[in-house]
Amino acid sequence: MKLLFNNILLSLICLAFINGQPISPQRFSLKSTGGGEVSYFDDGFISNVVAEIRLMGDSLTWFGTGRGLSMHDGRSVYTYQSTADSIVDIFTNPSAVTNILPLGGVSAIATANDSLVVAFAGDDNDTPMGLGLAFASDARSWYDTAPTEVMVFDFFWDSLGTDTTNGVYFGFDSEYQPGVGYTGSFMILSPGNESDRITLLDSIQANTVIKISNGNSSRVLFFTVQSISEFSAGQIQLLIVPESINYISAYDKGFLSSESIDFGITKVTKAIQWKYLPQPIDKDTDIEVPFGEGYFWQLPVTVPQANVTYDASLSGKYLWVASWAGGLRRYDLSISLRKPQNIPMPMDWQSTLSTCQDSAFVDTLSKITGDEIPVLKNYYLNPRDPSDGGNHNHKAFSVLAYGNRVWVGTANGINKGILIEEITQISPNEYEILSCIEWSHYKYPSSGISGNFVVGLARQVWRGQTIIWAATVSTGESGEVQGLSYSRDDGISWQTALIGERVYNINAKDSLVFAATSSGLWKSLDGENWARFDPAIEKSILNQKQILTNTVYAVSIDDRDTIPKLWIGTPDGVALSPDVQGSTWKIYQANHDPVEVYAYPNPFSPFSHNRLDNDGYVRFHIGTIANNEIKLDIFNFAMEKVYTNTYDLNSYYGALKWDGRDLLGNHVANGVYFIRLNFSSSINQSPSDNWTKLIVVK
Repeated sequence: MKLLFNNILLSLICLAFINGQPISPQRFSLKSTGGGEVSYFDDGFISNVVAEIRLMGDSLTWFGTGRGLSMHDGRSVYTYQSTADSIVDIFTNPSAVTNILPLGGVSAIATANDSLVVAFAGDDNDTPMGLGLAFASDARSWYDTAPTEVMVFDFFWDSLGTDTTNGVYFGFDSEYQPGVGYTGSFMILSPGNESDRITLLDSIQANTVIKISNGNSSRVLFFTVQSISEFSAGQIQLLIVPESINYISAYDKGFLSSESIDFGITKVTKAIQWKYLPQPIDKDTDIEVPFGEGYFWQLPVTVPQANVTYDASLSGKYLWVASWAGGLRRYDLSISLRKPQNIPMPMDWQSTLSTCQDSAFVDTLSKITGDEIPVLKNYYLNPRDPSDGGNHNHKAFSVLAYGNRVWVGTANGINKGILIEEITQISPNEYEILSCIEWSHYKYPSSGISGNFVVGLARQVWRGQTIIWAATVSTGESGEVQGLSYSRDDGISWQTALIGERVYNINAKDSLVFAATSSGLWKSLDGENWARFDPAIEKSILNQKQILTNTVYAVSIDDRDTIPKLWIGTPDGVALSPDVQGSTWKIYQANHDPVEVYAYPNPFSPFSHNRLDNDGYVRFHIGTIANNEIKLDIFNFAMEKVYTNTYDLNSYYGALKWDGRDLLGNHVANGVYFIRLNFSSSINQSPSDNWTKLIVVK
């Protein structure tokens, strides 16, 4: 089928993840860190558009960006590698796993314990489309990846260091110390032939992990190589990284003198084992679906176009996904992953929908078998527009699941589902599990929410009370407005806040509530009174970093340390505050050339790029700065000076930037401009002029 969708979708989908796409497909290449490790993680961000933030474990933070999945491990930022090549999905091959992710923007992330789900999106040059999901049950495992042997040599253990042919020993001796183990700082190898010696020299590099084991692996030794060099008489010396020796023995004893051992050169692969799930779609024949006490009829959604997974939630044994035209679906993680189950939600006109009561179904002839079956009365799942016989409430945009609750935001309000699972006896020795949902449907104006397009959901628990927050946007119906809607009584009544603000995401912890909006980050302690943060600036000496936008797409309270921190994702990178006050920030943005002087974006439009407080800015990157003063001069093509400024880095913080205006405050004309930046890049160098070129296109 070809889906029709109205102007609501076109006007509200910012598609930050699509805007962040590269112009041409990027293929992956494995990164080696010193020869002993292969990594699927590239350093830094490759996109500044960050619309999703999720926490995991003690230190991992995952980011959904416009060009893939990024991660902060507590120290540094990495981006997981992706490919435009096809990836085998688990429905085609149930045992298929992959170390690499599909190329595309990240439209949703869900985490629970060590499990991680990532949804991807792109377009077909006309319509947004879902690119599938990746699921990892142990996303933290790459920390603990065991080294695997890639090359093994036969040696003897030379415990006395007598340079036995084909012997190995620690210098200055390799005697085992009970209760202590091995503590040598270097190892000497005496290869039996020249071919092995050359192969070892070529294969061992800095950070290579060496594995030494005896025949039955009752004694195993690991250490990391710091450097390798040729030694006397055809020998090899391995300098060992301090404190990297790890010895495992079934008994408190070392290798035996002249014992045969395997000397293994290993490789550590830093990667996550993913299961790839194709974008949820139906077959043409999927017109009759079992659910609850019977069946329901639906219009199959058979294409990924207009079928983007915008949100996901992990709770208990279920993964819930909100996939716009694909509606609400869930995967049962307690069994082998298989095609997700379509979930019926109320039609636009319904305030409730039961799939648990016999009275909600009527016996009808099956469209497939012709047998009489119970079918939901007066019900048809159809994500088309109402003018085409469909329901806006079947277009899912956000989902939040916990306990026996699932909340779903659609293009026609908020849906609360109460999950019921009962074991019933159908014969003396036969039982079945009834899994059904009782739905309540809340919408404008009858329920008091501000708008019927619900793009974000969050849960707050404070003093025993649960508050549900929703980012609500107008669908165009008279009286609707954008803002926040929230319920303190499980959906019975709704209140509103931040009316007029375009809210993207909400995050709450105890009494604190944060809202990420187009005008900035807002904070409240009671849900009624709100204060807005200033845009993030990194206030560190000689570090010109600043978030050049008011818009905040995502926010996350990081309470894993004694003092809670605050993450925000924006169209211009990520910022981390060491507290929830946002008085100082650490900013992470896509890597740029560390040495070159250049302007970006280039070409630059002051009316569309880096919009901050109604002005647009171009940045100037200058690499290393060794003095505290930078002079900026901008000339037009006739070499007439149109702008000048001097930055005193003792008092100025933020990006080196220009708003495209001349000295009189007027926007300059379109054309080519020459930038002169005067500074010193070395303490032994006097300040000098550095030139670059900029094209202004308004």
